Amino acid sequence: MNTKNIFLILLLVTVSSITNAQEENSLKLSGDILTDQRLLLKDDYNWAWNENRLSLKLDKQISGESKFYSEVWVRNIGLPGIVKSSDLYNKGIVDPYNLEIREAYVQVNGFLSKNIDMTIGRQQIVWGTADKLNPTNNLNPYDLEDILDFGRKRGSDAINLQYYISNDFSYDNMESVLFSVKYTPKLTKTETNVFVLELTPKGKSDYSKVIAHINKTNYYPEKMEYYDKAGNKIKEAKYTFKKIGNYWNAAEIEMTDLKKNHTTKMQMSDVKYDTGLTDDDFTVRKFKQ
Repeated sequence: MNTKNIFLILLLVTVSSITNAQEENSLKLSGDILTDQRLLLKDDYNWAWNENRLSLKLDKQISGESKFYSEVWVRNIGLPGIVKSSDLYNKGIVDPYNLEIREAYVQVNGFLSKNIDMTIGRQQIVWGTADKLNPTNNLNPYDLEDILDFGRKRGSDAINLQYYISNDFSYDNMESVLFSVKYTPKLTKTETNVFVLELTPKGKSDYSKVIAHINKTNYYPEKMEYYDKAGNKIKEAKYTFKKIGNYWNAAEIEMTDLKKNHTTKMQMSDVKYDTGLTDDDFTVRKFKQ
């Protein structure tokens, strides 16, 4: 029995076992299949890259405040067959079939204190948001296996503690980043007063998607629904906008954590626009005065 047949048998056994676990333990399984084929456009049109990947994402709620998550890649890279000594440097030839654990961690909400969440294991630790190059997101190493997949990162084996200052807003919720930079939008439906958009993060995020209900008059959100990596809605934000002069202003934001059944309201008052301030009022010399 050759290597390819062994690989296929192991793959079928793995998928079968996961399916049984999903039925018995309510384990949530999702994933996708990717094939990436590249040819050189010169000489003999040889293969430059040949990758077939099955990505499996497993999510299991252990208890009300803890869960297990993992992402595993089952891959076939390259075309097997060593014909010369230089092939020993080519991973696709030496090891064309491999199993790689991209992430595997346990997350505990309310660890020691209701304001502390702990994540332990191999994980992506996101710090800041940017469109490809993010100088602050440097806690995970770059995955340089495929130079054309720029920005892909490997998981770090770590213990991550997040402390929330007595409210339901996470750092991801509070970032001042344009939606067009942070998300890829898709219009899912149109209702009487709102457009409903599905926002998919362009980079790593606390959420797998965000459902935004956008007011048709001012094009600001009325409601945002946040979903975890398993597709469960875990937070909901409601916005109240008021017009001050020529500008719409978020007078109140109500964030509800559906897991903790707790709500935090953020209210903004005494907001003023067009007060005569110029760029010169925000120089270092001005601030020192």
